[in-house]
Amino acid sequence: MWQRISLLVLGLTASACAAAGSTTRPVHSASREVITAAEIVAARVHDVYQAVTQLRPEFLRRRTPAMMQPYRAPEVVVFLDDIEFGTVESMRNIPLSRVRLIRYLTPAEASLRWGGMHPGGVIHVTTLR
Repeated sequence: MWQRISLLVLGLTASACAAAGSTTRPVHSASREVITAAEIVAARVHDVYQAVTQLRPEFLRRRTPAMMQPYRAPEVVVFLDDIEFGTVESMRNIPLSRVRLIRYLTPAEASLRWGGMHPGGVIHVTTLR
């Protein structure tokens, strides 16, 4: 009897898993903090800077803490494959055909990942290696 119940539970579990895996919904970007290569191709842009300005302009907006209002807002820094690459304008020099992923990291996330201070956050470009 226990064998029959076990087989029944196993069969129901397997059919539930199979049904859950067969969705027909379109696949979108994982989040608003990520731009995928597929999105870049679909946007028909000419460089990484243009991809960011068209697809996620919020990556470029400076985030200024309330205590820093009278001062100049911190710049967003660009990292290319975990190496500091330059300012936002430097994204114009990254070959678009090699880009796999563009991600925005908050100042806290960037500081945890690379150490130091990144008060404007980081745009991290990952290429095909």
